[in-house]
Amino acid sequence: MLAFAPQQAEAQFFKKLGKALEDVSKTVDKVLDTGSETASTGQQTAADGTKVTCNLKDFTLEYKGVTWYKEFCGVDMMLTYNGEKAERVYYFDKMKVVGADGTQLQARSYVGGNITSLGNGDFDFEPGVPVKVTFALFDMPRGGTKLSLCQMRTQQHTPTGGYQDRFIELRNVAVPPMPTAGKAKSGPFKGVWTLRGNGVEGKLTLDFYGKSIDGMDAMGNEMKCYGTIYVAYGQKVDDCPITAWEAKGNTATVTYIGGRDGNTYSSVLTLDAQAGKVTVSGTRVLKDEGMGDCYVSDGLVFKK
Repeated sequence: MLAFAPQQAEAQFFKKLGKALEDVSKTVDKVLDTGSETASTGQQTAADGTKVTCNLKDFTLEYKGVTWYKEFCGVDMMLTYNGEKAERVYYFDKMKVVGADGTQLQARSYVGGNITSLGNGDFDFEPGVPVKVTFALFDMPRGGTKLSLCQMRTQQHTPTGGYQDRFIELRNVAVPPMPTAGKAKSGPFKGVWTLRGNGVEGKLTLDFYGKSIDGMDAMGNEMKCYGTIYVAYGQKVDDCPITAWEAKGNTATVTYIGGRDGNTYSSVLTLDAQAGKVTVSGTRVLKDEGMGDCYVSDGLVFKK
């Protein structure tokens, strides 16, 4: 029996060593915040079959479904921070939306009512305060569809772990048909008006009632919109897609994206149907991306 004692001692040694290494691994995971039980709020499946995953640390996500807004189709959720101090989450502007056919779709995100843009997607969450987060989709089939993926690639920061990748992900999102009851098929703000003279030329194309106009944002992404405001000075061109509108009588306030600078603007269009012209006024910046190079300005007059 004495001959087997060294083998038994060796086996005991490696067993203890394995247990010690396992304990060290768990400790390292805890320090680096890589354990799934601390970094993830888990996965849920909504009643419509949408699979929702959020691994933001100390956050709770509640999926609210899909809503057709006037200017876009929104995939809505509520995000609540459960920590003790305010927490900043970075890069809500890093998004990917893929249709069921594999096509990547044009989208932006709204966080707490603010639209994000490239390089401007950080948000500070207060403890226990729910914040509405929306995937805003601008080019969606009105008859309903499925989205294979809606994803935001965010980051959180901790003193010990530095910046850590996090994400919110929705799969198999069911988009219902756009409600059509009570929507006008035509009206005064539909048609084409042009501008020419004094070194400038332009074209105003509107379809408030069908959202059938092909536009393009400052990043070169194609999108369906309510119209475009095209202004050119020689070879310098600005083509601005209209993403929202509100009309009253012969005036309409439009929201559009600057084709040159990516800023979000608002202008008032005044229609003189008898004279066949539309005048631009009340132009202001709603969201400034820091460039300020839009050619749409007050006093422009487009004619039939």
